[in-house]
Amino acid sequence: MRINLRWITAMALLTISHLSAHAQEGAYSIQECINYAFQNTGTIKNAVLEQGISQAKVGEIISMGLPQIDLEGQLIDNLKIQKAYLPGNAFDPNGDPDQTVGVEFGTQFNSNAQIKANQLLFDGTFFIGVKAAKVYNELASKELIRSKIDVAEGVTKAYYYVLVQREYLELVNRNKDILESLYNETNAMYEAGMVEEIELNRIEVNFNSITIQQTQMEQMNIIAEKLLKFQMGMDINIPITLSEKLEDFREFIVTPTDLEQAKNRIEYSILMTNIKLNDFDIRATKAEYWPKLYAFGAYGVNAGSTSFGTLYDNTGDFANIGVSLSVSLFDGLNRHKRIQQKKLKGQQLQNSRIDLERQISIEQEQSRIVYETNKATLNLQEKNMQVSDKVYTNSQIKFKEGVGSSIEVTTSSQDFATAANEYFSSLYEVLIAKLSYEKANGRLLDYVDAEDQAKDEEILKMNNEK
Repeated sequence: MRINLRWITAMALLTISHLSAHAQEGAYSIQECINYAFQNTGTIKNAVLEQGISQAKVGEIISMGLPQIDLEGQLIDNLKIQKAYLPGNAFDPNGDPDQTVGVEFGTQFNSNAQIKANQLLFDGTFFIGVKAAKVYNELASKELIRSKIDVAEGVTKAYYYVLVQREYLELVNRNKDILESLYNETNAMYEAGMVEEIELNRIEVNFNSITIQQTQMEQMNIIAEKLLKFQMGMDINIPITLSEKLEDFREFIVTPTDLEQAKNRIEYSILMTNIKLNDFDIRATKAEYWPKLYAFGAYGVNAGSTSFGTLYDNTGDFANIGVSLSVSLFDGLNRHKRIQQKKLKGQQLQNSRIDLERQISIEQEQSRIVYETNKATLNLQEKNMQVSDKVYTNSQIKFKEGVGSSIEVTTSSQDFATAANEYFSSLYEVLIAKLSYEKANGRLLDYVDAEDQAKDEEILKMNNEK
């Protein structure tokens, strides 16, 4: 037992060290982050469990058509045997037929055991239910795909946010290094009496501001990474390394795409499946008017005695088989009203389908406009940052050469910081806008994992065949 415990402990430590090594040394691409989320987030786990629930529900429906076998037994002590009242001459020809005689039938102690079996031969609700089970299973599979789309979107947005924050921090760090070098040079010039104190103070104020901004950006990077790990279902305290950079997604930003039909959206597909399920529900309720035919059979033994000690001295067996047919002739219009309810629900679903088509259409158009607007804004913001960077660089050169002032340096530095902030904000916004555009057209999984999507479709096909 001690050896087993040591072995288990060693394996646990090995697993933990392996995970830690992967977190520290392995670099996650956006696809690997999404795959990790598919394996670890509660949303996906619950969706997979929901698939299992739907499959069990299908089995429950099918089990109704299988033989139902029961075993039952009884042991009875008739403390007072019930009497049957018969005419006085029932057993005595000389008895008075106008009188009534109470007769006890049976014994004080009785016992019996029997096995019974019932088999459905025809029930319209069962056969329609089996057909509906396939659609119900399909619905659960589509819900899993929708959950994956939502998780993939959340992880992708968080991944973009980390990359934007990291690149912005790198820019702030470079800017701080430049200001620190400029401050040191100005301080030396001040001590040599070459510049006034006010010039040094302006540079110092600018340097302190960039230092504060650096601290804030470092904290924002920590928050962004924790948010990404949360979206992945990862422990937020485990270090993570990303293998991709913003420039890797330039092609994604500019890839032209067209509007797709509403039916490509998973939400639309799920709604159509619900419409089919409601149709099956109506058919199943109508089928309750049809006859129900069952076969049954039983075999058992019984025993009886006036004394408990001799109860099983006298036993006998019995058996029977037969069929039962039942037809509901009138139920107070209960089924009729239920059918009306479900038909009205069907109309609601059709109205929802029309509204969803309109909603998808406006989402597609809106996301396209936002995407194209953000893309144009990004191009301008990038030019602004390049121009402000050039002005900032020239102002530093002029100041060092003694032909410029510290005011030019501080002003150009602030302008560059503002332009850089607006550029990175626009970059993140255009990435999210493109992601939203692809989701609005039902193509998000195409950019996420084509292999995983194919796997989901294969599982969906397999469940339908079952």
